[in-house]
This record gives sequence, C-alpha cells and structure tokens, in this order.
Amino acid sequence: MDDYFKSLFRVLGIGAAFAAIPLMVAFAELQPPWPPAIGYVSSALVLLSSLAAWEWTRKSSQRARRAWFISAFFLTLIGLGSYLALYSMFIEVMPGTNYRVVRGYECTAEAIAVYKNQCPHLSRDALRDAEWENVVLWTRGSITFVRLGLTFAWLIFTAGLICAVGAIVAGRKMSRAGQKARR
Repeated sequence: MDDYFKSLFRVLGIGAAFAAIPLMVAFAELQPPWPPAIGYVSSALVLLSSLAAWEWTRKSSQRARRAWFISAFFLTLIGLGSYLALYSMFIEVMPGTNYRVVRGYECTAEAIAVYKNQCPHLSRDALRDAEWENVVLWTRGSITFVRLGLTFAWLIFTAGLICAVGAIVAGRKMSRAGQKARR
C-alpha cells in the first residue's frame, strides 16, 4: 500500500505541475473568453485527467499505454485544431484593448434589418456601431453555443495533453537502483 501512495503522490505532483499550463496560457490571452474562470476549470480537469491516466495505465502493458498515448495525442490535436478554428471564426478583439467579443452565427432581427445580406458575417464596423455588444447583433442562443464550443474544444485539448503525458509517466518503471535506495 505504501508504494501505491508514493506513486499516487508522484502522479499528483506531475499533474499539479502540468495544471499550471492552462494558467500560464491564460496569461497569454489564448484561453477562451468565457467562462471567466476557465484557467481554474482547466487546472481541475488537468488534475482529474492525470489521475485517470495514472489509474488506467499504471499496470497496463506497454502496448496499451502506447495506444492510450496515441489516442490522447489525437485528442489533443483535434481539441487544439477545433479551438483555433472556432477562435479565428468567432472571436473579435476590440482595438486598443484585450477585450474579446464572441460572435454568434445567427443575427438578431434588428441586425438583419440593418445589415441584410451581411448577416451573420458582420464586419468589425458593425460591432463598433453596436458598441461592442454582441447581443445587439447576434442571438443569445448562437453566442452561447459558440461559447460552449470554444470551451469544450479547449477542455478537450487540455485533457488530451495531460492524458498523453500521464500515460507516459504512469507507465514508467522505477529503476532497480531507485527501488533499492527507497527500501
């Protein structure tokens, strides 16, 4: 049982170190603009992902750990690719600030009346005219759906990244010298 807790604390320590990644990225303004506490949510997901990877892979064969790693690698790529695509399509940065506006994909009746053929791909000028209030131009439902898509893509990216690292770390065997020294 003692080895179990030593391994658990090792994985938790590594997970905590990697939990800092989303917080560091948050400083780079890459994280989704919604919800405001996404860095903390990502960190909690990192810890859960590292524990799951450790629990499911620590006694697995090398082949199973490789399959876990490859799956997590593709999950990371899919999450990152989806996130970046959504970000470039639906995020607009207010000039001169770091404030990011989430666009929607369905215009309000008022926006359709004013911008007709441009909806839902409105220009930055339309946002400026609306004083950067996205709900004036796009429906709340479409904005919420885009926010959730950005958040889920971000969380898939984060979870995949940590599961890949966890699959490698959890499967590592201690060297005989290290095992003898700990006894």
